[in-house]
Amino acid sequence: MNALTHPEPLWRRIGLALLATGLSLALYSATAAPWLTWAHEGADGGDLIAAAMTGGVAHPSGYPTYCLLGRLFALLPLGNIARRLTLFSATAAAGSVALVFLLARNLLSEAEESSRGKDLLALGAALVWGAGPALWSQAIIVEVYALHALFAALVLYLASRRAALERPRAWLGLGLAVGLGLGNHLTLTLLLPGLALWLWPLARPRRMAALLGGLALGLAVYLYIPLAARGDPPVSWGDARDWVGFWWLVSGRLYHGYLFALPLAELPGRLAFWAQRSMAQLTLPGAALALLGLEARWRRAPRGWPAGGLLAAALVSLYAIGYHTSDSYLYLLPAFLVGVTWLAQGALWLGGRLAAQKPWLRWAGWLAPALLALWLAAANYGRLDLSRDNEAAVWAEAVLQAAPEGALLISHADGHTFSLDYIQWVEGRRTDLLVVDGDLLAHEWYRRQLVRRRPALGELDLGNVDALIAAHAQGRVYLTLYREGYQARWRLEREGVLWRVAGPR
Repeated sequence: MNALTHPEPLWRRIGLALLATGLSLALYSATAAPWLTWAHEGADGGDLIAAAMTGGVAHPSGYPTYCLLGRLFALLPLGNIARRLTLFSATAAAGSVALVFLLARNLLSEAEESSRGKDLLALGAALVWGAGPALWSQAIIVEVYALHALFAALVLYLASRRAALERPRAWLGLGLAVGLGLGNHLTLTLLLPGLALWLWPLARPRRMAALLGGLALGLAVYLYIPLAARGDPPVSWGDARDWVGFWWLVSGRLYHGYLFALPLAELPGRLAFWAQRSMAQLTLPGAALALLGLEARWRRAPRGWPAGGLLAAALVSLYAIGYHTSDSYLYLLPAFLVGVTWLAQGALWLGGRLAAQKPWLRWAGWLAPALLALWLAAANYGRLDLSRDNEAAVWAEAVLQAAPEGALLISHADGHTFSLDYIQWVEGRRTDLLVVDGDLLAHEWYRRQLVRRRPALGELDLGNVDALIAAHAQGRVYLTLYREGYQARWRLEREGVLWRVAGPR
């Protein structure tokens, strides 16, 4: 019986989507970090929370959608603020699991095979997505990638509702989702060429107008950045009160040097790493099913989802491989999302072929995604679990105990700077300390921000860190990280987790 002519009851899809969300959220909540964490590439968490909670502007590209939604979520009484924003990530990731179920189910509905088992296949594929290490690792820390995954899943799900897209208002909603998603992470643009290829047969002038209108409405979230910057919050990257500062921030100019900057000699290793991450996310059997699913769909209708999904996954992979940072593999999340939809289709194809031998063998194909999800959950639990992670908290408390009143703390590590930003501007502790990011002193906007915070600094050449150190009382300047360059000019003495500048050499 074809699912297109005999649609499934809506309540069943909603119930299974809620089940996928509940199972994922339970898993993430049990393994979530209790405070800030530096694990799983989570060093930026303190900056994101401080920006969200003070009405400030986070590091490039500003992440206005994250800041606004995060602050709203933080109203829930779920423990300390860091824990609340961690659970915000968990909720966003769990929501993406539900949307992947609905997306996979819509795509499976287009297949010619019997509709029996498609709910189970879609649910299993969604749980493979949720139990994979890439999404799970971001669901249990404060970062923007879980929300990025939610918007990627939402955009693809809305595009899969083919009947709804006969109406312009559906295109308005799709554009709005894209715009808000871009307000969280600009790499969502990598999905758009594939999305355009997929939806082109449905394009009509009124629909395109509605899509562009929704996109403009969603992108209006970026108005938050100059409005927030004008309030002179304690965390305000780029001084985005004017167009120059705004564009420096939202264009990510600070990170342009990483774009396609991977040395050619490192390309084979990066490709091997990409393959390893893909296998870890889908498992080897899951990757094989995904390839089978892509091939089966391509044979039937190559110009639809197969071509669009393949183009999106290819662009995301190309960007992630060429981006020269240690955490660039996280940009692969939308590609993994596309992969699990193929996995569901491959399992459907496998079930049909096995049923040709013996009807009861169909269940082997139908149950394959759910079994893979169980295996991933068991294999990744101990490795990803952060429920007892306290490294950042122990370090922060040691700093607060060691630093005397009014001390200058110079940091050259994002995790250190952002943890102290969170402590000072969100928890309201040790605001007497002057925390300076030594690397950001190279930027005029940062020096101006320091002067607004401490007007007496306006008399110093803040571009010269030695002048800043010399202006403070001897014995009251500390480094959070040992640096050879300081050792050559200053006597450094270890005091707990800090290095005290004892005087000039």
